[in-house]
Amino acid sequence: MKLTLNEANSKEARRAVNSYLEKDYALHTVDIALAESLNAVWKHTKIVKDLKSEEARKTAHDLIKICDKLDKLTTQELAEEATNIALTQDITMYDALYIAATQKLNATFFTADQKLHNIAGKITNSKLLKP
Repeated sequence: MKLTLNEANSKEARRAVNSYLEKDYALHTVDIALAESLNAVWKHTKIVKDLKSEEARKTAHDLIKICDKLDKLTTQELAEEATNIALTQDITMYDALYIAATQKLNATFFTADQKLHNIAGKITNSKLLKP
């Protein structure tokens, strides 16, 4: 969300992602990422009410374009390890899927969520984007 909305430290997150793209790093996500992001746009529009419908539509369009450029791992291929992570670390399956993907790829997990970063850091390489 920090890539498409103007949140605290969005500029820093964009810079970090751009620097990895410039270095030809492959960026990956889980197949649920677009749905989760679109739900966050809906929440900002309908519940938080800090995003107008026109802005929400533009943000959704931007998210779709970003998602098109990412390599995606499926929930199915991550399900067993994600279940184990969710149960042992007491986190949601959604969060566990991202950690399982990072583990499977032997990659670095990027998040702006301090609590999730702390948990991920116990399992895999994790980098905290300024929240």
